[in-house]
Amino acid sequence: MNNFSDIRALPYQDGGKVIHLGKDDHGRILVIDYGNQRVLNFDSLFEQSCMQLSQPFQLVHKYTQFMALVLAYIDPDHITFLGLGGGSLLRTFHHILPTCYFTAVELRQDVVTAAKEYFLLPDDHRVSITINDAFVEVTQLADNSSDIIVADIYDAYRMEPAQIQQEFLEECARVLTDSGWLVINMHSVPSDRAEFSDMLAAIFPTVLLMSSVTDNSILYASNALPADAKPIPQRVEAMEEKLKQRLTPLMTRIKLFDD
Repeated sequence: MNNFSDIRALPYQDGGKVIHLGKDDHGRILVIDYGNQRVLNFDSLFEQSCMQLSQPFQLVHKYTQFMALVLAYIDPDHITFLGLGGGSLLRTFHHILPTCYFTAVELRQDVVTAAKEYFLLPDDHRVSITINDAFVEVTQLADNSSDIIVADIYDAYRMEPAQIQQEFLEECARVLTDSGWLVINMHSVPSDRAEFSDMLAAIFPTVLLMSSVTDNSILYASNALPADAKPIPQRVEAMEEKLKQRLTPLMTRIKLFDD
């Protein structure tokens, strides 16, 4: 239920209109409209999700655009989302992949409810949503059951550190198919880069990275051998056509992790 009695305490920018204000055991959940953009906010200075109202399938945040480029490397039958938020990538992938099935794991039921009501979260036979801790749920997923795992597990202020720990990464490798890909939205590359790289290499034959000093860093890790993990430009072009959004130039920023 919306309750705007403490509206003055909300950390939204000037010009934003709060259209939903909820609260659960983990904090407040805000939906804010800024003209043509609708934002999901967990009561902090950071946006959890953003949708362009006139073009809802286009990806607004740069990090989501980079995460979507995993489709250059694989044509998936099944995708698992660990951490849902407003469901930007689920909404987009559901639109452009008409035969793909999706599993999403989200800790907060109220986040799922808001995503369905305000962010066009798909709700059909191809989408299954589980309310659970993603780090627990991944241990219960079947071996070789997903072609892509999208890990975007954040609270209001930061990435959950377990998202880049060995135990979680090994579970993801187990759940992925032999040619499957894990895509992680990281706040930044760990300071112990060499040690982190060695750990990744011991789990995944192929590891790629989009690293930036201004944006989040995106990690791509695959069970496929490097020779079999090559991008197919036509897949990105097909995605661009369906979204009416240019993505191909971003491919130049994805490199081998140890380059």
